[in-house]
Amino acid sequence: MSVTLAAGPVRSVRVLSNLRLLPRTWLLSFEEPRLASRAAPGQFLMIHLPGLRDPLLPRPFAVWDTDGARVEVLYQVVGKGTALLASLRAGDELHALGPLGNGFRLPGPEVSCLFVAGGIGIASLFWAAKRCAKAGNRTRLLYGARTREEIVRLEGLESMGVWVHLATEDGSLGHRGLVTDLLDEHLAGLESGDRRAESAFVCGPPGMLRRAASLLVRARVDGQVSLEARMACGYGVCQGCVARTLDSRADVGWTYRKVCTEGPVFGVSEVDWSGIE
Repeated sequence: MSVTLAAGPVRSVRVLSNLRLLPRTWLLSFEEPRLASRAAPGQFLMIHLPGLRDPLLPRPFAVWDTDGARVEVLYQVVGKGTALLASLRAGDELHALGPLGNGFRLPGPEVSCLFVAGGIGIASLFWAAKRCAKAGNRTRLLYGARTREEIVRLEGLESMGVWVHLATEDGSLGHRGLVTDLLDEHLAGLESGDRRAESAFVCGPPGMLRRAASLLVRARVDGQVSLEARMACGYGVCQGCVARTLDSRADVGWTYRKVCTEGPVFGVSEVDWSGIE
């Protein structure tokens, strides 16, 4: 069954699995051939439990991966809606709209790919990193969280030749400190020619994004960021997910753009970071 909206049909799907990977992190999977075939790394879905009135609105979730008709979503339990999502079992119904938004622009195989993930931001980057590794790009992932209990194990990427470097704020796994410490160190070690042949992809909390963007711009490394925003629809009608982006044509030097339809991926130099909280 599906209900048609302006952005496409809302699909009624059945849960295949809903696995608890970490104390607050789950991996949900379902089969939906259309979504799986049309989705691209960096895009997202709007997911809602049918019949639910509290919370009433759907929520956006990045596409973690696809495999044939199978779609996977990695999420963290942070409130009532995601707690209810974690209660789902195989065979339960949910509604999914998508794929939505603009995904990452992946480079040719001659370009080195650098992924920088903060916390649950890894959900938006995993599939893109996997695609780059499969395409033959030299691929590196810098991945940080507050503690080791928030770091998803990524042996699949490592077996594909991805260099994975970890950081935790409490020092329980990898570098003690922030993932942007690893980024700063990595960029400092690049020669100028290497910087031109490197492309970065970043997702995480606002403070981490601001710092990462600053480091990438300073190093003159091409970069893309995936922004998170509260959304009510996911396809541009409610206009509740706007972000400030630089615009020399505007009197104030910036303009609002919708994260759902014009993002969630933007160039690091496009975003007005003073307006990102």
